[in-house]
Amino acid sequence: GEAVDAARLTGAGYLRIARRWRTGDIVELDLAMPIERVAAHPAVVDDRGRVALRRGPVVYCCEAVDLGVDPDALTLGRDAQLRARHDPDLLGGVTVIEGEGAVGDADAFAGQLYRVGAPPSRPCRVRAVPYYAWDNRAPGAMRVWLREG
Repeated sequence: GEAVDAARLTGAGYLRIARRWRTGDIVELDLAMPIERVAAHPAVVDDRGRVALRRGPVVYCCEAVDLGVDPDALTLGRDAQLRARHDPDLLGGVTVIEGEGAVGDADAFAGQLYRVGAPPSRPCRVRAVPYYAWDNRAPGAMRVWLREG
């Protein structure tokens, strides 16, 4: 096939390819879909200090089935390197976002509601799935807005 520069053919939000189409013609679309950290407006109190992961138009979420803990305990480092990886074995083929995070140790509170100093945390592997794919493997907690620190 031949490559087409989409920037030259885009108009009014559409990509128009004018040609004589034949049975068996294939259009392969290669879109840049970098991983982005999206922040909510500060007026959205529940999401202060949190980010959502997005890749192109797709919003991602973290599930307990992948983390082994409630995703609310997860903190995603501000400098954490995130990468997209296609997992052909997940629900027939899904692109996931992977990286490193940390999980706080609630046991460090020893039954108390408060403690002096930050509780210890341990590193954990972060795996986020597209929001449309959540709750298809095992019941459990899910979170879109992840604490960032």
